[in-house]
Amino acid sequence: MSTNVMKKSSNPSYKRRLASLEGCQNDLKNELFLMFSAFHSALKNYQEEIVQTPPEARARGFEASLLNSKMIQSIQENFPINWKFGKYKRFTLRVNGYIILFKKFNSKGLPMNIKTKSVTAISQQLSIPLFDDYTFVAEPILFFGYSKDNFGIISNPKLVYIDENQVKWEITRDSISTSKTISIPKEEKVAMPKLRAEIVKKNVSNK
Repeated sequence: MSTNVMKKSSNPSYKRRLASLEGCQNDLKNELFLMFSAFHSALKNYQEEIVQTPPEARARGFEASLLNSKMIQSIQENFPINWKFGKYKRFTLRVNGYIILFKKFNSKGLPMNIKTKSVTAISQQLSIPLFDDYTFVAEPILFFGYSKDNFGIISNPKLVYIDENQVKWEITRDSISTSKTISIPKEEKVAMPKLRAEIVKKNVSNK
């Protein structure tokens, strides 16, 4: 159940529901790790396949297209009932009241897009329909993407919320909560070696 609530409207001039960092972390607490795992799986598959085509035989945009296809494949495998192709063949993941798009980020952390009315509206969280009808026009749009440096190194996957054409917040793999990790209390860590020592001492005295 989504923790962010705002009135839904099909009017494109209206803004989508506001997404907060804390709300998103709570709403997607079970899906975030899966998204990052899907990315690393996609990257592994990409690296295995890209070497099969020599650089001189690669068409323009080949690397980006291949990685995007591997990411789509990985998301489909990990979220089999949550993905959908929208208008203009735009691949989307819709989960727990959020719509997630997948893009490469530029040096400013913004998605690399050709400027169109649709792209501008998305970057401003306007409620234009992403599908063939007016469903889900109130749900905030997030971007999951990565960076690529001048040496072709792909890194820094993250989930980003953009509004007014600015990055408002982001979630990285390191920032995902590790609250499920169980650690041994300090008292038990000290007690265990002491217990073993007492057992050894007792065994020696009985000989």
